[in-house]
Amino acid sequence: MLEPVPVIPALNTRFIGVALGEGIWSERCRACGSCVLDIYGGICPKTMCPKGLVNGPCGGSKDGKCETSNERDCAWVLIYNRLEKLGKLDNLKNLPVEIKDYSTQTHPAKQVHEEYTKAEMSETTAS
Repeated sequence: MLEPVPVIPALNTRFIGVALGEGIWSERCRACGSCVLDIYGGICPKTMCPKGLVNGPCGGSKDGKCETSNERDCAWVLIYNRLEKLGKLDNLKNLPVEIKDYSTQTHPAKQVHEEYTKAEMSETTAS
């Protein structure tokens, strides 16, 4: 339907984030499709922690800074402080314990409504 229409990108999106200053942005979301912000007080450990740890800190942080860089705040210190301010430290007792399989994240992504059956999907992809 849009083949004869030229595509002109308006933005060069690299990630979902916030502006820290003029020309400086910080990633806040990878749009992974398995959001856990409700558990972690609005801070995504998969994005904010360089190791993507979802079950707690690695133990390498020092004075609230990440072991990968002394300029980077430890995501788990940020999460703890945010949950404490929200009065939701109990969230830390019920963290997801399953290991996330990131290999299932394929690009380009495709989303199929759960009510569609595999047979119906096979017919539409075959045509």
